[in-house]
Amino acid sequence: MSYLIYSFLSAAISMALLGYIIRFVYMKVPLPSRVNYLYVYLYDNYGFWNLFFSGTILFTVIYYSLAIKKMTSYFTLISNSVQQLSKGQFDITIPVKNHGGLGRFAQNINSMEEQLKSLIEEEKRAVQSKNELVTNVSHDLRTPLTSIIGYLQLIEEDQYRDEVELRYFVTIAFDKSKRLNRMVNDLFEFTKINNRDVALKLIRFNINELLKQLTAQFNPELRTAGIKIEIKNPAAEIMIEADPDKLMRVFENLISNAIKYGREGKKIDLIVEENEQYAVVKVVNYGEAIPANAIPHIFDRLYRAEKSRSDETGGTGLGLAIAKGIVELHKGEIIVSSNEAETIFQVQLPLPMDH
Repeated sequence: MSYLIYSFLSAAISMALLGYIIRFVYMKVPLPSRVNYLYVYLYDNYGFWNLFFSGTILFTVIYYSLAIKKMTSYFTLISNSVQQLSKGQFDITIPVKNHGGLGRFAQNINSMEEQLKSLIEEEKRAVQSKNELVTNVSHDLRTPLTSIIGYLQLIEEDQYRDEVELRYFVTIAFDKSKRLNRMVNDLFEFTKINNRDVALKLIRFNINELLKQLTAQFNPELRTAGIKIEIKNPAAEIMIEADPDKLMRVFENLISNAIKYGREGKKIDLIVEENEQYAVVKVVNYGEAIPANAIPHIFDRLYRAEKSRSDETGGTGLGLAIAKGIVELHKGEIIVSSNEAETIFQVQLPLPMDH
């Protein structure tokens, strides 16, 4: 576009020059004395057409020289900016000008700069997240391991009063060992899911049947906690295509959390719904609300809303992260909402194409 503008200006000036010559030669219009002297001199020595074409060429060269100078200056600016980017200076924005293809080139460099910024920030967050993971895992693994070693040392040194106390020490060490084993298994499972290194065994089944089996497994724990669980819409046949074992893990984690943090509400509702695209399962408890500032991080690995790391309530801190990973492997979504009345974990799973 800029070349067309320069060509148009050059032609316009040449036509103006031609107009002056015509006025001088044919129309006998007097010109300013200096211009008149210059035209007479040029006309007498070079002729009309030579004068016209020479003027056209002269002005064309002048305009293209100016255009090339501007483009060269703009290209130098872009080149210097790229050099600064190569040194890691990402606070540079190249002005986008309409100089042929250089404007688009500058725009692409600006886009690349933004992407590089984003990638660097993402890498920093990943490194920080890995460091936090190592720190938290080390803490969580060390706690039960220290207890196991401590009680086994008491047994090794015969520091127990009688067989009853010996069995008590063994029981505690055994419970801590199971917790340690569960944490290691969760960590391995989370790593596999996070790296998408999991092969789903997809079959078609009724999700209500899976939930009925699962709630039956929780009966002893529910009785101990004094909580009732109810499946709403249990008669509906909602068929999905998924890995039932993996989904069982998702709802195990959600129901366990509902029992752990919803004791005050004395009940848990499993609401099963269906829309055009998704089967929707809501796990609802009526206990204490999740703090608003914890909601965005609730599915982060090793995040605990109550910030305690006790064996009783803390868990491994990976359950919800694993649940989220499994749901996403199924091309679904898991979201949470919480207020003083209820806390809802909602799982959306895509329905089969031919449902």
